[in-house]
Amino acid sequence: MLPRPLPGLLALLVALTAQPLARTINRLVLAAGGDWALWGFVLMGLAGILLIAACLERAELPGTLGGFAGGMLAWHGLAEGGLRVFAEQFAVPATSYGGFPLDGRYALLMSTATILLGVFAVYGLLNRETRCNFMRWILRRLHWSPGDPTPGYRRSFARITAMETMFVQWLVFLLFLYLGGRFGSWFYLAMLLWAAYLLWRLAKIPRQGLALRYAIPIAVILFSLVEVGAFFGYYPEYWKSVTGHPLANLLTLAIFAAASWRLLRERLA
Repeated sequence: MLPRPLPGLLALLVALTAQPLARTINRLVLAAGGDWALWGFVLMGLAGILLIAACLERAELPGTLGGFAGGMLAWHGLAEGGLRVFAEQFAVPATSYGGFPLDGRYALLMSTATILLGVFAVYGLLNRETRCNFMRWILRRLHWSPGDPTPGYRRSFARITAMETMFVQWLVFLLFLYLGGRFGSWFYLAMLLWAAYLLWRLAKIPRQGLALRYAIPIAVILFSLVEVGAFFGYYPEYWKSVTGHPLANLLTLAIFAAASWRLLRERLA
């Protein structure tokens, strides 16, 4: 067992570096696909789904890691990539929200807010098997429960992590679009403070698999804040160009691979 806070630190490195890596793959598919980019994004998403399927029966740590990687590929291929192509094909016009210029794919994404609420209610709040801390916290505040978990029910860590990964990407993206556009700096400060609190909690987690699942929303929040800084021109978005920033992309890949291997090494030993 790795000593604390090493599991949390390694988990955060894995979850955080996966954010720009998935976006880099998305850009590579877009550049290579041309008019056929939609099919490239579908293949990217299917690769993620196959990875999740291959890890369904794996133990907690490898299942969690495989589910996370598969969920990232599925989201940035089928969701983010698909919205990008459809916004162009359907000529969805650029819009402005809270003074921020947004291209068509963000308008499409913002229109899915009610769909997210439906998925959140049915999969999260009405699911008695859920052990998500956030869902359970809401249920306690509502003084209601969908029922006790099924005795002896064996969870698939890959499926759970993949679903949570896609849901968190979706939710945090919408929060930054809606609330970031409405409240600006105050919202970003609140998200930074929330991430700092979650980091404090993460440092106390001794189990690698649990630490990785806990690190996913933290990484999404932190990287969304990084993207806000890039939006305002404070630094370049190196993940958008492999040829333009090869060293930064290679370093990100190396950190992701090294942190993933270190997490898994103790189990494989």
